[in-house]
Amino acid sequence: MKMYKDIINKVIPADDLHWDPEENKYVSLSEEETKDIINACIRQGITELDEVFAVVSWCGTIRVGHILWKNFLNGSVKINGFDGEEPLFSAIKDEK
Repeated sequence: MKMYKDIINKVIPADDLHWDPEENKYVSLSEEETKDIINACIRQGITELDEVFAVVSWCGTIRVGHILWKNFLNGSVKINGFDGEEPLFSAIKDEK
């Protein structure tokens, strides 16, 4: 999970994230998106707190992946290596 924190803080611009005033940090999912995910879990019978948390975490990871994909294609991030099959990203502006 440290890699996720590093990506949020160093590679993804704040404009692509949501400010969470309760946590005092930028996050990948808005409060409304999180509520929608929780409601979808409940509609599908997923009510155990750890399972709901797992779905919300997965959705946040997917959103980060989508942002990285978009920013890779537009040239604002680059792949600077691999961790197994997972690409490791860095901001292109860090090189200047």
